[in-house]
Amino acid sequence: MKEPREYRSVAILGCGVVGFSWAVVFARHGFEARLFNRPSASLTTVKDRVRTALELLRDEGVIEEPAVEASLQRVLVFDDLAEAVGPADYVQEALPEDLELKRATFAAVAAMTSADVVIASSCSGLRRADIVSRVEHHAERCLVVHPANPPHLIPFVEISGDEASDEAKGAARRLMEAVGQRPVFCREIYGHVLNRLQLALIEQALWLVQHDICSVPAVEAALTDGLGLRWAFTGPFGLEELNSASLGEGLVKYRDYMLQGFAELGEVHAIDEAFVERAVAGFEPVMEGRDHDDYLAWRDHLLAGLARLKERGSPS
Repeated sequence: MKEPREYRSVAILGCGVVGFSWAVVFARHGFEARLFNRPSASLTTVKDRVRTALELLRDEGVIEEPAVEASLQRVLVFDDLAEAVGPADYVQEALPEDLELKRATFAAVAAMTSADVVIASSCSGLRRADIVSRVEHHAERCLVVHPANPPHLIPFVEISGDEASDEAKGAARRLMEAVGQRPVFCREIYGHVLNRLQLALIEQALWLVQHDICSVPAVEAALTDGLGLRWAFTGPFGLEELNSASLGEGLVKYRDYMLQGFAELGEVHAIDEAFVERAVAGFEPVMEGRDHDDYLAWRDHLLAGLARLKERGSPS
């Protein structure tokens, strides 16, 4: 497998919210970002969205002014798959979470590329084994590199694929590190690590509202004004470390309390249209009059600021 320093171009398949963000990541770190999408509004607008993201990074002091145009020049757009992946040293798929689409795409891309090109999926739940079931050309270099959304602002990625080669996994890890991401490895499982944690939290949020324990804004506040503030810096094991004299003492001290809590957590078995309408109406106060795009821009601005704060506070 090639080393990141040998790479010149990366193909990104899909121009949606994850694909365009990957283009920002790779382009601003010096790689040619070759974006592929079928002819669509998403393809037409992708360079504008990349520019907006780069300008946000500039305004937040992450990159300098010259880097905006230089990065944008490295973003190329294609509606032909073979043309997009032809010269690529690495492929990052970011298409919709559609198993049949991903199977067909991986099989096609594997046939178009040499054996030393890693092909990675951004899939949020699907397993690598299912995605590569039709690949006939060196399936061992195919794996999952699942980012947090958006990857140009949140650097966490998880790499999985039980049958992927160690060489492919290592190459993917080194590339992610070269573009400022912070990769972890996990075994192959639905939802990987990040989304399994997220889904557990979302289920409790839905259950609390379904059973009139609290309102939608109350759930939001519990995270944004409560858990989220400390979880930006320390996770659940760190929480137990800081709740007691040590992690070991905390786990033993709260063992019965935690186990009882696990047993009493509510389960969500259905989400009907009435609840969807109720949740949407309940979320309106949180939006404070902003539309979806304004809310997204507000979030990205705060994420960029938080990333700078964490960088300044890093012990390394």
